[in-house]
Amino acid sequence: MYRPTIVTGAGGGAGWPALAWAVEEAASSEGRLEICHVCPPDSPLARRTAPVPVGLLELADPPLARAVAAARARLGGDRVILTVHTGHADAALVSASARADLVVVAAGGRTTRRVATRARCPVIVVRPDSSPWRGPFAGHVVVGVDGSAAGRGALAFGFAFAAAHGRPLAAVHVAPQAVDDFWVDDQLLQTYLPAEPAVLTMLATEVEPLAREYRTVAVKRAVYTGRPLAGLLRAAAGASLLSVGHRGGGAITRAVLGSVTRGVIDLATGPVAVTHIHDAPPARPGRPAGQARQASRPGRIGTNDSVAGGPAALTGRRQHQVE
Repeated sequence: MYRPTIVTGAGGGAGWPALAWAVEEAASSEGRLEICHVCPPDSPLARRTAPVPVGLLELADPPLARAVAAARARLGGDRVILTVHTGHADAALVSASARADLVVVAAGGRTTRRVATRARCPVIVVRPDSSPWRGPFAGHVVVGVDGSAAGRGALAFGFAFAAAHGRPLAAVHVAPQAVDDFWVDDQLLQTYLPAEPAVLTMLATEVEPLAREYRTVAVKRAVYTGRPLAGLLRAAAGASLLSVGHRGGGAITRAVLGSVTRGVIDLATGPVAVTHIHDAPPARPGRPAGQARQASRPGRIGTNDSVAGGPAALTGRRQHQVE
């Protein structure tokens, strides 16, 4: 059985929910957990290049020592490692993402945005559901779909996540104008469109290969009208997870296209999965997007639903990424 490597940070008030979420994910997936701790250069921990002795950890940072001990009690000592770094937390987590299958961070602040948009694997931004409002896709895995490679990756990740957690999935596209002319027959209660809107055709093209692969996932397709960020936030009200892709690119691309990803990270009221353009499976005729990386990362997404208002994430296959 393939067992993923999950990386998370530790320390500071915002970091503990992410650590708790990551511990439960590792428990459900039988994965390994790497806890990255960034300490000041003058800390006794900073001088350790080998595993940190328990006694030294308890003297230098009692809260961290307790958290590591709890994680090892939950998972087993051989499945938890503590790595100590100096410098900036975002740099440490981005570096660790190159050897990870999933990075888990807490919502809030510049560090979260930097890790979510620069990591080399999918990132879960942990945020307990803070909104009392429930939209039509409450409890669903909501995926932003725009026909791009990044959107395909988000959709593949979302399908795998939904299948593992027994969740329905809503594929959502947001457009300035959702449909063209239409008319309604009040007697027959039928709506007529002169032609199927192009956005519905795009959604069908993106969704159907993965729907055939993940036959247990109940799928809805939705087209919202308006600006992408506002539409995705409306669609994801009460969702179990919102999956979006980040294209990356140069400064102009990040400023224009990346605003949706950053806005979702900052404003969503529940957990967010961010995938990246370098993780997105290429579109290939006759091959579902979610199968593109199976050769390099076998496995599947795990199951758990217990921590920080969100379900557990990856148990394996790096199924990734909309902006």
